[in-house]
This record gives sequence, structure tokens and C-alpha cells, in this order.
Amino acid sequence: MADLSALSVSTTVRRVTFFEDRAEVVRALTATVPAGRSRIHAQGLTLLVDDRSLACASASAQIVFSRVRRRAEETTSATEIAGLEAACETARTKVARIERALSRASQDASRAELVLARWLETVAEVPSRGAEAAAELAHAYDAVDAEARRRLDDVAARRAERDDAHGEAIRADMELANARAKKPRYEAFVEIELVAESAGEVTIELTYRTPCALWRPEHLARLVRRDGKAELTLTTFATVWQITGETWTDVPCRFSTARPAQTAEPPLLAEDVLHARKKSDQERKQIVVEARDQTVNLAGSDHGTRDVDEMPGVDDGGQAQWLDAKDPATIESDGRPVRIEIGQRTLACEVERVCFPEKSPATHLRARATLQGAPLLAGAVTLARETELVGRSTTPFIGAGEPFELGFGIDDGLRVQRKTTEKRKTTPVTGTQHVAREVRLYLTNLSDEERSIAIIERVPVSEVEDVTIHVGDLATGKRDAKNGFVTIRQDLAPRGTKDLVLDYRIEAASNVVLP
Repeated sequence: MADLSALSVSTTVRRVTFFEDRAEVVRALTATVPAGRSRIHAQGLTLLVDDRSLACASASAQIVFSRVRRRAEETTSATEIAGLEAACETARTKVARIERALSRASQDASRAELVLARWLETVAEVPSRGAEAAAELAHAYDAVDAEARRRLDDVAARRAERDDAHGEAIRADMELANARAKKPRYEAFVEIELVAESAGEVTIELTYRTPCALWRPEHLARLVRRDGKAELTLTTFATVWQITGETWTDVPCRFSTARPAQTAEPPLLAEDVLHARKKSDQERKQIVVEARDQTVNLAGSDHGTRDVDEMPGVDDGGQAQWLDAKDPATIESDGRPVRIEIGQRTLACEVERVCFPEKSPATHLRARATLQGAPLLAGAVTLARETELVGRSTTPFIGAGEPFELGFGIDDGLRVQRKTTEKRKTTPVTGTQHVAREVRLYLTNLSDEERSIAIIERVPVSEVEDVTIHVGDLATGKRDAKNGFVTIRQDLAPRGTKDLVLDYRIEAASNVVLP
């Protein structure tokens, strides 16, 4: 049991640091203690607190020991139960009153329907007196029918009121039943024993970690044009969740990429044995060539200007990132995401329209920039042009000084259609194989202004000496011989069209098996 003579003091949150799977909370308390040894119970902690992470510090007193304590208390009082019983009685009285009113309304409606039926029987027996009598009968019928309708509407209203009252009575009974059930309230607190040289106020700071709180980076990329130049505004947010049981109100927040729960271990080394063998007779006679798609891995974009010679790794060269929130934030313990702004930066960028006809005829708007300042963490990106949202994407880790690119949706004014033809032949005597491929591109500008487009195509890259690739004239294009990409830039007049041809030849020796 806790010491009843201890002084119970509430604490306030000074700072919260979010990690990948937990949070570190710093609380503070101020209490008036006598000289000598005394004991304090610091309130306000979550039940999920990690006992081993607790640390207490004070500049005005000596901390003898500190530990996390938990206890349960009954939360329902006799006064609360009496109030709920009175609410139940009131709800039952209301239901009875509405039931009586509904009964009276039903009787009135029955009488009105009976009067209407008798009126119809009487009218059938009265001889006709012409148009004057028909008008009088119609007027009388309208009056009787209106009264019957009013009575029926009153019955419907009373029934709806009765259903609502029944619902209130059921809720009141459930609240009373829950209150009568024994439901203890659990709480955690820190028991601190300290020694003060003299009586007065002491300030104690508590630091602990708790699960059920985490964060993930998120970005907003906005493409704007100012004075004829394109600028890319990057706003970084921290999306946080917490369901610890604590409510953090107007608290400064920090966000870290460190992983305090993981320990670094060197990898286990094992021998990698290489075996050599002689080629078979079939392998010496023929060289089998396979066509494959190769993913080009780059540390960032392969375009733009680098500000550093060596790029950092995913964790910024092994150094954890510590990011501070721009403003204090309020985070409820409800598990809902809360976005907290970390910072904003504006970068100069180059914007162009690009198309990959092999994948899609659509043209995309692409912005390239070089990152300045702190690294950009991997995460979701919301894309916007001026004030218009155009989509969502993701970005990998981008180091400081690294060029990168972002796409900002489709440009509907440009279309590219693609058609491929192939011809094969074999040279007599020598058996040299020839494969001629032609890629024809049809460009269309549907807008009323001149636009430029960059078209990116692929040509094969040979990895063996027996296969050679010959690419045709590229007057308007640029070829990357290493990776096989061909970039063709073209200007299109308003409502204009253009035909482009990209041709290349594959030559292989007679002993090569082409795909």
C-alpha cells in the first residue's frame, strides 16, 4: 500500500519526444516540503509507463529513490447513483405520460374515422339536388377529412415521441446498471523520496517512456510560379498517434528517427565458396542471349546538381535526426492522427513535361530541384499546383544537397502515340543476324499555346561482345549509353502535331541465340 502521509502533487508536461514506436515524456512538479526527508506522489502518469525508463532529477533537493506505483480506486459514489436513479424515475414517468397521450390521440383518430364513415353512408341516402348540393357535400367532406387527417398526424407524432422516450429510459437504465457495477479506476503515480536541506519549494523533473505513441513523416509539395520562375515549397509534417491515456495540451514536441529499443549487432560472417566448371559442348557452340528489364538504382536523381561529393545513407550516415515542432500541439489520447508542422523550405526548380510512351501516352509535369538544408525523410507526399491538389505520392530518403524530382499530375494538353515495327534477316555465308526496330512517335498538342515535351524511350544495351547495338541519328535527342535511355526534347506549336522516328539495329554473330 502507498504511504498515506505522502504529499500528492499533480505534474505538468514540459516536452514529448516521439520515436518510431514509443514516446518519451518529460513532466515537472513543484511542491513545498519541510527540511529533511519527505515523500511525494507525482500524479498524471499513464498506466503504460515503462518502469525501467523512469528518471527523476532535482536541483534543489537530493532524490533518495523513485519508483512507479499503481493502484485501483472505486469511481462510483452514492451521490452519483442517487442522481442516476432519479434520472431513471423521470424517464419512466415521461414514458407513462406519453403513453396516456398516445391513447387519447388514438381514440380521437378512431372517432374521426367513424364520423367520416357515417357521413359517407348518409350521403349515399340523400337524393341529388344538382350542382348546389354537390358543392355543399364536397365542402362538408373536406372538413371531415381534414379533421381525420389531423387526428392521424397527432397519433404519428405521439408514437415518435414515445419511441424517443423509450430510448431515453433504456439509456438511463444502462447508465444506472453500469454505475452499480464495481468498476475500479486504475492510476499510476511516481513515489519519490527526497531530502531537502531547508524547508521551501522544490522542483522535480520526471522523464519516462511509454508505448502506444508513434509518429511518421509526411510532406506537402506545392509548385508555384513567381515572376516567371518556378519554385517548389516543401512543408514537412509529423503525423502522430497516441492512445496512452494521457492528454498532452499545448506541449512542445520533438521527433526522432532513433530506435532506442534496437541494439546494433555485427553480422555473422561465413565463407562464400566459388566453384568453376568447364563449358559443355553445347555452351561452346552457342551463346544464349536473354532480354531483361534492369532497374537502375541511384542515390537520388541522376539529374541536377549535387552539393556534396558523397551521399549519406538512409539514416543520414548513421546519425539520427532530431526535429522540433514549429508550434506547441495538443494531442488527445484517442488514436486519431494529428499533423504537426515541423518546417518549410522553398527551393528553385526546373519544370518540364515528360512522357514515357512505352508505359503510357499521358504526359506528366515533373519538377527537379536540389535539396537544401536538412535531409528529407521518406514518407507520403501530397502534391499541389498553386492552390489545387493534384494527387499523392511517396518519396524516398533524400540527403542534403541531393537532386530529386517530383511529379505533379498529368498535362491533358499533350498526347503521344507509339508504334513499333521489327524486321529480321540473316546474312548468307557468315550467318550474321540483323534485327532492325523502328519506334514511331506521333505527338499532338491539343492546347492553344506552344509547349515543350521531353520523351524518354529505351534501346537495348549489350553485355556481350558478340552482340552490338547501332542507334540511328538522334538530332533532337540525347542517349545514355550506359543505361540505354534516349531523351528527345521537342517543341510543339498550338494545335500542332509532330512525327518522330527512333530506329536502332541489333547485330549478332551466328552462334548467338537472340530472344
